Amino acid sequence: MDTFFMYYFIIVGGLFILNLIYELIKFLNDDANDWQFQSAQNVLNWCLEMYPVHKQKPLLTLVEGESHLAGEYSFEINTITIYRNNNVLLRDVVKTCIHEYFHYYLITSQTKNNLYQRQLYEYGYENHPQEILCNSLSKTLSKVYLNK
Repeated sequence: MDTFFMYYFIIVGGLFILNLIYELIKFLNDDANDWQFQSAQNVLNWCLEMYPVHKQKPLLTLVEGESHLAGEYSFEINTITIYRNNNVLLRDVVKTCIHEYFHYYLITSQTKNNLYQRQLYEYGYENHPQEILCNSLSKTLSKVYLNK
């Protein structure tokens, strides 16, 4: 009887571990059912269609975890990052993606990236000329996008 239970628990444990690995792989590769990623991708494509630029399309990443930011654009790696925990509603995802798109749209060279950083130091975030512009554009265009 002891041998039966030993084999039983080995088989059940092995199946449990295989199922856990399967769920982990499915979670890591399942962008198709990820509404935040799909929504952000749709917004990015809309922005690219409405406001085309001649540089390479930015990479879009969505990140789990804590952040004081809703999103950010990195010129060095040409990436728009959206923080999932700070974008739980569709309108938040749309607004953040549009905001970050316009950073991508405006920062087209290292010189412009340096200007952004210099102005951030000089004016702070709230009074930064580019942040004011991106906030205004995202507020207005998110309404346009959501009503289409």
